[in-house]
Amino acid sequence: MDILRTHPMVIVGGILQENPFFVPPDEFLRELRGRRDLRR
Repeated sequence: MDILRTHPMVIVGGILQENPFFVPPDEFLRELRGRRDLRR
């Protein structure tokens, strides 16, 4: 799911469209850091 969230556009059924699951890079990295901190 994380891979899907890093791309602003996706191909679904052969059609290029906006990705409703896209997360801007800064927000995504902040979330990853938060996950890492929870595991410590």
